Amino acid sequence: MVLSRAIEASEPAPALEVRLLGGFSVSVSGAEVAADCWPSLRSAQLVQLLSLAPQRRMTRDHVVDTLWPQLDPDAGAANLRKAAHHARQALGRHDGLVLHGGEVVLWAHGRVAVDVDRFEQLAQAALASGELGACTQAVDAYTGDLLPGSTYEAWAEPARERLHARFMALLRASAQWERLARVEPTDEPAHRELMARELATGNRAAAVRWYAHLREALERELGVAPDRDTEALYEQCVAGLQPAGPA
Repeated sequence: MVLSRAIEASEPAPALEVRLLGGFSVSVSGAEVAADCWPSLRSAQLVQLLSLAPQRRMTRDHVVDTLWPQLDPDAGAANLRKAAHHARQALGRHDGLVLHGGEVVLWAHGRVAVDVDRFEQLAQAALASGELGACTQAVDAYTGDLLPGSTYEAWAEPARERLHARFMALLRASAQWERLARVEPTDEPAHRELMARELATGNRAAAVRWYAHLREALERELGVAPDRDTEALYEQCVAGLQPAGPA
């Protein structure tokens, strides 16, 4: 019995997979942890925070300052211990999340795969090469904004903005203008590309619709009108739509 326990303790943990793009989910050896297995919101956020951290580890003080900034150090430390206990329950391993030597470590004895890492690796390589196929593959790896359920958590915002900006750059590099215009309705270069494409095929009405889509978004979100280049292209689009005689 003692020997079997020692072997169990020395065996590496199974693979942990964490999804943060478009939502949050965790799988252990391919089996997804059910949402109701997380005893508390902070236990899930603790795993999310560590999944974004280099080497899946952070100092205790940094974790406490991030998740419980309004508490004094002792109260924050108590909350951390409680959240870590709940996270271990959800992960199903007593060593799934450890507090040791002033650090908090996620899945220290096994492999961790995070979708954010895969996307960033693909995006960096694709943008460096400029290859259309690589950019398209990286775009497909972006399954949604980072942790959409934590939009009001300040700790997630910098990473969310960085990843979204990388996604937008990939859409431009892969010339996915229509998708870019849908994701960012105020992006004028994308709308001009779409207007020019429709104009080149003779579909002036579709070009005008893209212009109207842009103008409405700019007025609604920024309170400005399209710039001079966009207006000039619009004039070309409507030139062929003018009636030949009196209405």
